[in-house]
Parts: sequence; structure tokens; C-alpha cells
Amino acid sequence: MDTVCIKDKFGNDRWFLGEDIRLPIFIEKLSLADRLSFIHNVDLRPDDVIVAGYMRSGNNWIHQMIYMLLEGTLDPPPLFGPDSNVYLEFASDTRRVPPPVKPRAFYTHLLFKDLPKVVTEKKVKVVHITRNLKDVFVSLYCILQKYSFCEYYPTWPEFFSTMLDDGVSYGDIFDHVTSWEKAIDDHPEHPFYCVTYEELTQNGVDQLERIDQFLETHRGRPFCQAVVEKCRIDNMVNLRMSQDVNFDRNLLFRKGVVGDWKNWFTVAQNEEFEKVVRKKMAGFKSLLRYQLE
Repeated sequence: MDTVCIKDKFGNDRWFLGEDIRLPIFIEKLSLADRLSFIHNVDLRPDDVIVAGYMRSGNNWIHQMIYMLLEGTLDPPPLFGPDSNVYLEFASDTRRVPPPVKPRAFYTHLLFKDLPKVVTEKKVKVVHITRNLKDVFVSLYCILQKYSFCEYYPTWPEFFSTMLDDGVSYGDIFDHVTSWEKAIDDHPEHPFYCVTYEELTQNGVDQLERIDQFLETHRGRPFCQAVVEKCRIDNMVNLRMSQDVNFDRNLLFRKGVVGDWKNWFTVAQNEEFEKVVRKKMAGFKSLLRYQLE
């Protein structure tokens, strides 16, 4: 297993699978080459859907709603079962994806260039979600404090500074967002749907109805309303179950609110963040939408 330790500037150990792509450490002890090979060779249907976005951007939330659209059900999907894995980075010979007997919804934190090779060949639909990066900082910090296998427990100021520098798993968050924007701009022929966490929070039914049209599932507005209600954040912990794995579902969900960063960022941190984001995202549309006023 190609684990690498990259200390942050405070001397805290950060363990990744691979120095470049910086995958998180997985339970299955695969080499980086084997892990990437499994991901690269995942076979997809043309009517499968991939939800993509940086960690803590609402991936689980929108994935569940898309699963319900595809299935025409208000029942939640399994998550990390050995025969029902929907997280592309977990793809392996022991974490098998659902069989291709019907359209499937997957999710990932990978960049577009690292997705399975058939994504571009079969024009697999991709729903890309972004979120106010300040809220992502806070949500990611809080969940890392719960993950015992990460073994990375910096203080909030240390974590904040590290995220501004080069991030944690999956690398620099600013590079991640802008790389996706560039990929979407560079592939006008590919079916992308872009949505923000804030749009889903404010206008969930309208957004899901547009996604319903994008996916050509044709469930209609009443069904979309029922899905949005079923997937309210206070329902998600009870809904998002995997019957065949021992997994603490409380790790996945937190407050789900917009603007929680204001309870964490100091005035000085906010000023520093604004300075860094203007530098790292200069010239990108993402700079204009990363925060909901």
C-alpha cells in the first residue's frame, strides 16, 4: 500500500494514498496503482449518473435524491455494502459496484480526469456540486475530528491554515474547484449539470425538478417535492442506511446549514481567506459563486 506522510507546516502528520492525487487511507490495503486501476476500469452504463464535488459539499445529500429519481422511490439507497458500493474511490474486488442491470448513481471526490475512462466514451451524465468553501472548511474540520483512522487532529487554526496552503485528502480545495470548472468548460459536448449546496438549500424542489429533466427520469414536480421533504437534513441520519456494514452514519451528517462558518472564522481568518481565494481563483467563475450573499 503506497501510503505517504506529508507533514503540515505545524509538524502534524497527514497520511495519504499517493503523494499526487492524495487519496484518503482506505480500509482495503491496495496499492495506489491497483486502486486507480479499479477506478479507471469501472464499467458504466450510458444512463448511469456520477455526482462529483469536493468533500463536504453535499455529495451524499444530492446523491440520495438522484438515487430516488432513478429508482422512482422514496426509500434510501445502501451506501458502502460489499455488493452495493456507490463511492468510486472504494471500487475494488471486495467493494463491488451494483450490477449494471439498471441505471445507477455513483459519487466521487475525484477530478474529472481521474474518473473511469468510459465516462467520456459513453457521455455519462455528471452532476457537479459546489458549496461555500468557508462552510466546507468548517464541515471538513468537524468530521475529521470524528474519524479515528485519519489520525490527523490539528487545532482549528492549524487546520484552517493548512487548508489555505494545500489542503488534506484530494489536495488543494481551490485547485479542485477550479480544475472542475476548467474541465466543464473544456468539454462542452459532455452532459454536466452544475448546482450549489446553497441553491439546493434555498430552492430544492426547483433544482431537483431541473435535475429530473436533465436525467430524463420524468418523475415530475410532486415527486420531486416528496423527495426533497424526505431528504431534509434532520431525516438523513435515519434514512441513509446500509444494512450490511457496520458504519456510524452520524459521521456523515452534521448541521447542513448555510453560513455556519461565521461561528468559526475570526475577522483575521476571514480576511486571510478572502486574500488567498482571490489569488488562487483569479479569473474563474467559481470565485463569484463560492459564497452565497
